Amino acid sequence: MGHTNGRNGKGRAVCPYCREMDEVIPILYGYPSDKAFLKAERGEIYLGGDITGPTAYYCKRDDREF
Repeated sequence: MGHTNGRNGKGRAVCPYCREMDEVIPILYGYPSDKAFLKAERGEIYLGGDITGPTAYYCKRDDREF
């Protein structure tokens, strides 16, 4: 059975471009805290800017939001 909403059966996001999930990270919108800046530097989250966009995830492999 196929996955819905870009997630696999375990609730993890799957990139619609490469069909992988190992390089997918959440997008954080709004002004980030110091802790969020550190997470972004480590590649754990992607900073999406001040205005909430239509995407919730970012694939580091494909450099694409989805």
